[in-house]
Parts: sequence; structure tokens; C-alpha cells
Amino acid sequence: MTVSPQVIPAAPTPAPGVSGSQNSSASTPPGLFDRLAPRLHQYGLGMLRAGLGGVFVWFGVLKVIGLSPAAALVVDVLPFPAGGWFVPALGWAEVALGLWLMSGRARAVALPVLTAHLCGTFAVLVLTPSVAFTHSNPLLLTLVGEFVVKNVVLLAGVVVVTTHPAARRR
Repeated sequence: MTVSPQVIPAAPTPAPGVSGSQNSSASTPPGLFDRLAPRLHQYGLGMLRAGLGGVFVWFGVLKVIGLSPAAALVVDVLPFPAGGWFVPALGWAEVALGLWLMSGRARAVALPVLTAHLCGTFAVLVLTPSVAFTHSNPLLLTLVGEFVVKNVVLLAGVVVVTTHPAARRR
């Protein structure tokens, strides 16, 4: 059987001034980024865990001390009448969640608890859509809508840091 030259692709010609061996990715040594990426990834997971936990603690403390700009939104979206205790209690829960996340302990339990909390924030989109969307258009978010939708990123970060295999102790 013969193969027609029309089906065999021509060998790529190197650019002027570049030898064929330099053009191959298999023969080039790894660049600085390729050498640093594994270490950066390792540190990045810890930074992500600390950052997410810090956000939970920060937002929780603001609720506890009565200075959270989201406190009124929380009370307005609740399907039940909330007393003055509810927002500070939610704040303390967020502080605890943040510290738990930063500790890296009991991640299998932390994941569903944190997921439930973050998914609860999406209630604004369902229960009070006029606050989250301009002209009832789900593509036109208000400032409140953006505040709520950004929790998708927090949720993704929580999934990453709680499901990453634990580091082996030496």
C-alpha cells in the first residue's frame, strides 16, 4: 500500500534563526514559571484558605458589632420575623466558620456546613429579586445582586480548600 504525499503533512519549518531542536517543547528546559508553579500552588492553597476564613471572620465581626452594611439585607430576606439577636448570632456563626476554615480541621464536615451557609445567601435572588436585579432582568445585577453573586467564587474556593488532599506529615 502506498501513501499519497497529499495526506502526509509536511514537516514544520523552523522560523528563521531558530534551529529545529529549539522549536521542540520536549527539549526545552522548564521556564521559571514551570519551576515555581508547584510551590506557588502549595502556598496558594494555604493563602486561599486563610483569605476565605479571614473574609468570614471579618464579615462576621461586622455583624456582631452592628456595623455590617449587609445586616438590613439579612433581616429583609428572612422568611420569618427576626429579633435583634439574629444578625449578631449569624455574625458569631460566620466567625466560627471562618476560624474552622482556617484551621483546616474536619474538612469533610466543614464543606457541607459552609456550602449551606453560602447557598443560603442566594435566597436574596429568589425571595427578593427586586433588590438583586434591575427591572427584573436577571442579567442586570444591582450592587446587592453583585454582592450576592460573588459568593459563587467564595463557594468555589471553599470547595477547593476543603477537598484538597491533606498534606502528608513528615
